[in-house]
Amino acid sequence: MNIAGIVLAGGKSSRYGKPKMFETYKDKLLYEYSVEALKENSISPIIISTNEKLVPYFNKNDLDFVIEGEAKEYQGPLYAMYNAFSNIPNKDWYFILACDTPFITADFVKNMIERAANTNVDAIVPIQSDKLQPLFALYHRNCIEKMKEILDKNNRKVQLLFKEVNVMTVQFSSDDIIFKNINSPHDWI
Repeated sequence: MNIAGIVLAGGKSSRYGKPKMFETYKDKLLYEYSVEALKENSISPIIISTNEKLVPYFNKNDLDFVIEGEAKEYQGPLYAMYNAFSNIPNKDWYFILACDTPFITADFVKNMIERAANTNVDAIVPIQSDKLQPLFALYHRNCIEKMKEILDKNNRKVQLLFKEVNVMTVQFSSDDIIFKNINSPHDWI
């Protein structure tokens, strides 16, 4: 399959107080867990979607970057996804992962990719305890135009996209920690 991996790492980390993707967990920076899960599945390229101020802090080996433009207000993950997808031509699928998920695994990525083979859906999204996990999902390039339409209406919610495209959900157990992200220093406790 023709897949690009995208790690969303441009958020403000306002609840955390500093760029959380550079925090260390078990001798690894948080964003590196997502990068490695993609690499172990031979996904290429792997893109970090971030802002210009953060680029110098990433280990740049085998990574490319898509820079989110400066804006007066936070644009959110839908914009970051649209911006990245639009800047990566010749890929059919985009595997989105957040930068603050130290429990992500290569097996999870493999499982999601296997579901994309021979399907005609536009997005493959995990669901856990009735909650969609859009930042751990596969999106087909068919989503780009719908994303633009939503953004052009000044909407920012990824959930709006799921009303406009054909979505396959993948159920995960409520006790699976893959989707645990780190939003504040208290999340480490």
